[in-house]
Amino acid sequence: MDVLEVQTADDWEDIVSRLFVPLSCLSFEDRFYGRMAHLQLDDRLAIASVTTAGTSAERTARTASHADSDDLHLSLQVNSTGIVSQNERRVRVSPGSVTTYATDEAYHLDYSAPAQRQLIVQVSRSSLGIPNRLIDDSCRRLLVPSNASTRTLFTYASALQDRAPLATATGLDELAETTRDLAATMIRSSFTASGVMPQTSAGLLATIEDHLRHHATDAGLSLEAVAHRHYISRRKLYLLFERVGTTPADYLRRHRLGLARTLLAAGSIPVGEVAFRAGFSDPTTFARAFRREYGCTPREFRGGGAA
Repeated sequence: MDVLEVQTADDWEDIVSRLFVPLSCLSFEDRFYGRMAHLQLDDRLAIASVTTAGTSAERTARTASHADSDDLHLSLQVNSTGIVSQNERRVRVSPGSVTTYATDEAYHLDYSAPAQRQLIVQVSRSSLGIPNRLIDDSCRRLLVPSNASTRTLFTYASALQDRAPLATATGLDELAETTRDLAATMIRSSFTASGVMPQTSAGLLATIEDHLRHHATDAGLSLEAVAHRHYISRRKLYLLFERVGTTPADYLRRHRLGLARTLLAAGSIPVGEVAFRAGFSDPTTFARAFRREYGCTPREFRGGGAA
């Protein structure tokens, strides 16, 4: 992964044009700062975390007409406000907004407010394996409705910036395939109210892991309901987690214990209340699980008795 930091407008324009597509940067904050952590998974997929002090840029119709790729930008505004424009459509974005736009057509990005941060998945449209009409419709409306699929894609993409540099070439191929699958699922799911599941086992596993994390504090969450929600059998659910050496119950329990540990360290919430807030059904079950995981009781941990 390349991590590049600059403090001049010219250097930033060069980095963006080299790692993404040629752009013309139009304005900058007086004290400009730009940082890009860029991860190239294969020749048709890259992930970038972009931080700037504020800028606006455009890809002109002339430049776009000479594009040598069919890349899309799937962009999450992590901490950004501004305007994205393409094909005479303008949308205002804010933290949490997700946009899809084509890099082989002209577009304009107004991120001129300070303290901008985006997470961008740049992917070849032809590599997604979904109908062009869906991609065209997604680009025409620019904004992607927020749902579980958008959350899963960008949670997975963010985590890859830590995981991917440690992967072998074969591992990188699977990470790229999974990211593409989640990107295609996000676009497909934005046009229907019914559940759309990834096509790969790794993509489905990432989706279920995200669901478990998101609903970890639901004390009544059952694995039968999780399997049903994702259109698979309970056996299939366990086989998916077997791929990564755990079970869905253990995955959920460890995430809940992590939440509980954070709550215990953060304040004076009663231990029994911590148990319920973290999704455990009763304090006794919570205390036993906590001791098995961390080697001390919740009270001992709060009192500084952890090893």
